[in-house]
Amino acid sequence: MHVFLDFIFSILIGITIILIVLNANMVIGEGWSLQNAEMLVQQMLISSRTLVEGELGSIGSGVQRDLVTGSGLILYADSTRIRFAVDLQMNSSVNVIEYRFGNASDVDFGNQNIRPLYRSVDDGPEHIVGLMTDFSLSYICPEGDELMLPAVHPGNVSAIEIVMEVQYPYALPDYGDGDILFGSQSARSRVNIKNLEWR
Repeated sequence: MHVFLDFIFSILIGITIILIVLNANMVIGEGWSLQNAEMLVQQMLISSRTLVEGELGSIGSGVQRDLVTGSGLILYADSTRIRFAVDLQMNSSVNVIEYRFGNASDVDFGNQNIRPLYRSVDDGPEHIVGLMTDFSLSYICPEGDELMLPAVHPGNVSAIEIVMEVQYPYALPDYGDGDILFGSQSARSRVNIKNLEWR
């Protein structure tokens, strides 16, 4: 009888050890997936932010006055869209770059708040250069006041404030609390336009 009780007791201890190992594995997997999602979100934000800030900072670079028609180097300015002139190849030609925040229906992810950020050059095809939940622009005139949007005189812009928020495109695993998780990072920056003076 003692042998039988020892056998049952050892089975219960073995099951307990297996459950402890499985639980530890689940905890490690949860931590890894959350850390991986946060790293991906940070990389998405940094790459989108670097591209947009770099190009907005170079508005008008290399553009000669006689090559641009209209009131200035910024051709259209709204809270989610901007068109501006720049000489990309520095060969005395004008290129028009446009950034536009798309619609959530343009992409299909687990996170329904994700919207694409499009970039096009010279009215060519639009390419997705970022996936984010918020992209907004505001325009500051030389006196420091914010312009009403859409800007009627976008040539009178000396700085652009950019707000971006990036979330993980897919829902992270639910570990018992019932919430749907999306890793999130946001940034707010101000880009001063260096090329206000015509060449």
